[in-house]
Amino acid sequence: MDFNTWKALDPVEDIARKLGFDIGSCRSWDDYSSRFQAANDRDVGRMVKRAKEIAGLLSTGELPVLQAMLHAADFSRQADEISEERTWRRLDHTYGDNATAVALAILRL
Repeated sequence: MDFNTWKALDPVEDIARKLGFDIGSCRSWDDYSSRFQAANDRDVGRMVKRAKEIAGLLSTGELPVLQAMLHAADFSRQADEISEERTWRRLDHTYGDNATAVALAILRL
């Protein structure tokens, strides 16, 4: 599995859509990080603000995917803030494609 597998997973595409982020144009982990950071900087923190807004609307399985996406984009501190410092505890409730998305984002394969 690689970056293209990760970005095509339904949970990743769904959360990217909710964030208003075009993940389809990203070609690698570094490209994803760069584009995510640029989108955040361009609109004065829009990506992080949007992540905080949708965090409360996501299921217990989806929230770790959002946090992993933030982590993969070098926003680990913000991922921890969203989870109130309980990022890894939520993995107990993460299965299937959600778990795959989290694992791939952490490993950045």
